[in-house]
Amino acid sequence: MTVITSSPLLSQAQERALGNVSALYQLPDMHDAAVSGVRLRFGLIADPQYADADVQKERHYRNSLNKLATAINELNDLKLDFVVTLGDLVDRDWSSYQAVLARYEALRHPHAVLIGNHDAQVISQHLAAQSPALGLPKSYYQFSLPGYRFLVIDGNDVSLYCNHANGEDRQLAEFMLDELTECQQSQAQPWNGAVGRKQLEWIELNLKQARAQGETVLVFGHYPLTPVNTHNLWNCETLVELLCRYNVRAYFAGHDHRGGYDRVENTDFITLKGMVDGESSLPFSSVTLNGEVLTITGYGPEVSRVLSRQVESL
Repeated sequence: MTVITSSPLLSQAQERALGNVSALYQLPDMHDAAVSGVRLRFGLIADPQYADADVQKERHYRNSLNKLATAINELNDLKLDFVVTLGDLVDRDWSSYQAVLARYEALRHPHAVLIGNHDAQVISQHLAAQSPALGLPKSYYQFSLPGYRFLVIDGNDVSLYCNHANGEDRQLAEFMLDELTECQQSQAQPWNGAVGRKQLEWIELNLKQARAQGETVLVFGHYPLTPVNTHNLWNCETLVELLCRYNVRAYFAGHDHRGGYDRVENTDFITLKGMVDGESSLPFSSVTLNGEVLTITGYGPEVSRVLSRQVESL
């Protein structure tokens, strides 16, 4: 997690203001080939949500530091191509990042980080307080291995976490939330967000390129897309249709700490359980993709799954 190079996702002003927290916007430094040959294997962590705060219901905020250290040690012992943290490294407070980043220093695999809603709130408030104010960065990007393309999408793109330096994004978010509320959609919650038009175009462009090059696509987002629940991305239906149309292998999310699963057409949608929940429970997972078989090995309360799908006929 040490910052070595500038992130293409940040302006120089944003990078200066964020300091070592800009490490969250670093693209993973990938190997030239999968470490296990044709088989792909990676680790997943969701919602550590650390804060120096007392327990609230099932959320044991302070315990997340030791949980995270244990999960990282376990993942370090595995042959993995990379690790993805699916968002919400912290729950609140700018100072929380220093303790979390110190734990991630021990991770020995390439690391892709998603910005969760709690991250977005803390980062946006910090950047809005600068002079002049700075907007919440857009945090969608792709990385790859031979035969694979990985898309990291940004569900805070259009959200109430955008500040006034983000231009019209916050106003658009307020409009979208009002419309969804009027239509009584379950995802019409202020703690969710949406993928904006420009990002949607970027996602489809990558899916077209991957199809043309015969690449298998995996997508990672903080917000779940399906099944219907109060934690889904505001425009989840648009994303489900798009990912299924291009035969994306799987979509991985966090945010809903209960976890979840759905299959739509030929695409698996997996939501990981939140690490912050429970005094000592420690959910995380490793994922193996070998041909058409996707195997999720759950640790602690995380659910293990073997997900096969039919090969499309040409």
